[in-house]
Amino acid sequence: MTITRILSAVLLIAAFAVSAVAQELTKDEWQKQITELTSKRNDLKNRLAAVQTEIDNLKKQDADKAAALKTCQDELAAMVGAEEAPYAASLDKIDARLNELSRLSNQDLYARRGEVDSVQKWIDAAKQHRLSVLPKYADRLKDQQSRVDALKRTLQQILESGQGMQAYTVGTWAKDRDCLWNIAKKPKVYDNAFLWPKIWQGNRDQIKNPDVIHPGQNLKIPPKAALTSQEKSAVRSYWNKKQAAAPAGGTK
Repeated sequence: MTITRILSAVLLIAAFAVSAVAQELTKDEWQKQITELTSKRNDLKNRLAAVQTEIDNLKKQDADKAAALKTCQDELAAMVGAEEAPYAASLDKIDARLNELSRLSNQDLYARRGEVDSVQKWIDAAKQHRLSVLPKYADRLKDQQSRVDALKRTLQQILESGQGMQAYTVGTWAKDRDCLWNIAKKPKVYDNAFLWPKIWQGNRDQIKNPDVIHPGQNLKIPPKAALTSQEKSAVRSYWNKKQAAAPAGGTK
């Protein structure tokens, strides 16, 4: 039953009620009540019409917004359709590598730590793509970034605990030509002879004089990196002492 019908029924009942007591009212009183009821009815009709108009306007606005959204979605799909498959594939590649790295032991993860940096670069590149703003991809990138951050924290813990350091057993000079310079130069160590101070400073408990190491010593090999300010300072001190101890005619 519509609001109009309900309103009409109420007014009809009221009219009967007025009619029932009309005999007890004067003609003027009766007419006054009829006039008041008619005025109220007309007021209610006007209010109902205003509400219905507002409802119609809201429905139209809702339909217009739905149509605009549909148009926007269609245009977006047409614009990025050719890019979406390759982009999704690039995110699949990131997920696959993250899954692989997450399953590694601490030792293996440290050995492949460079891959974590590579994955970070892939994520950074994916974030620059215009598809990254779409919710389904934005959420996925956020999850991937969280996973990379977790791997970085694990690597930091490995580094701080010393688990990630390689070990090298010193051989003989006659056979292996082992000295700190030559050890640092080995491809499996640093592949850079100038990083020898890192081995020295990382093994101060065993190496007092960097010119003297002994066969059988098990040396820790700190992670490859540029010399720190402390390591550079140690090298300067080493060369200064060596220079001071040299004969007047020069070193041999």
